[in-house]
Amino acid sequence: MNYACYQDARFILVATPSGLTLGPEGGAHQSINPPLIALGQPGIRHYEPAFADELAAMMELAFKLIDNPDGESTYLRLSTRNVRQVSREDDEWRDGALKGGYWLCTPADGAEAAIVAMGAVMPEALAAWEELRDDIPGLGLLSVTSPDLLHRGWSASQASRWAGGGEPSHVERLLSKLGRGAGLVTIADASPASLSWLGGVLGQRVAPLGVERFGQTGNLADLFAAYRLDGAAITEAAAEILLQNG
Repeated sequence: MNYACYQDARFILVATPSGLTLGPEGGAHQSINPPLIALGQPGIRHYEPAFADELAAMMELAFKLIDNPDGESTYLRLSTRNVRQVSREDDEWRDGALKGGYWLCTPADGAEAAIVAMGAVMPEALAAWEELRDDIPGLGLLSVTSPDLLHRGWSASQASRWAGGGEPSHVERLLSKLGRGAGLVTIADASPASLSWLGGVLGQRVAPLGVERFGQTGNLADLFAAYRLDGAAITEAAAEILLQNG
């Protein structure tokens, strides 16, 4: 779609499914670059929720943005995959989710590593976090709901500081929970560049996992293993990045 044709309109664009998640349909239907397009497209914000309550909050905000004279359009990149929902103790996650990300599993202060995941691959990220948390003290799991908004906020914060003012951006505050030399294993059902830029925010090392070519027809377990989006790939990437940091 040529978004420039709609620059004076506001709309909600919903697209499913993301990336390899549509395994049985083959590569022709497996979109891998929309998050990168959204990063460079003004006037539209990209959200990629993993859970239904995140989507509900995003839809509510999207309708408000349509009615707001200073608002913008919203692109929701969803999945047809069944994802087990998480239980919430409170609504503290909500503000962060609408800003682009929040700690699904909060790291210990100064932790040496975190898993950063987005959208349909959250089950793999959660499984890897469960497996690794005893071996990596304080391991965090960051849920990115919008690389677009995180990057936007970071860029605006940098511009303000160059002008002599400004405060840390949302993504800077999130990543500052970790140690300066911490490692990030990023995973997305999309181009790995969608999240790999996070290493430049505070100079943390990144092991990016994602999809760099169109996939094949198959079940999700086989495809995720072949394209290194499964729990084993996350574990290997975490081990590699910790060895490099050591």
